[in-house]
Amino acid sequence: MLSIMALAGCTTTPTSSIAERERYLESFIGKSSQTIQSQLNLSKIGYQYAYPAELSPDYLSYRVARPISIPLPMADNPAMGLGGGSAVPIPTGNSRYDVNLTCLIQFRLKDNIATAVRLTGRTC
Repeated sequence: MLSIMALAGCTTTPTSSIAERERYLESFIGKSSQTIQSQLNLSKIGYQYAYPAELSPDYLSYRVARPISIPLPMADNPAMGLGGGSAVPIPTGNSRYDVNLTCLIQFRLKDNIATAVRLTGRTC
């Protein structure tokens, strides 16, 4: 139950849906790798560049990070009894845990033109 609440509490900045991210990346299909490299703004869809772009004859690849904030759980006050207690913050310096989850974005190239885009990783 706690893991479900933790996942539901995850937030990213800026927020964009999976469909919005896919739509943005698919807008580069049909463009050259040079155009993609000069116009792609991954921060617009909530990603940070983790490494420089890698270009091969068949792919233009980006390894990116997606920052996520996970709120820390609240504990029940045991003095109030089971289920009747009020939430008590767990004493820490932060009220959330920040992580960067990685994702691989690959544009498939044919004659230096993007023909498809693929996102690999659980956090894409």
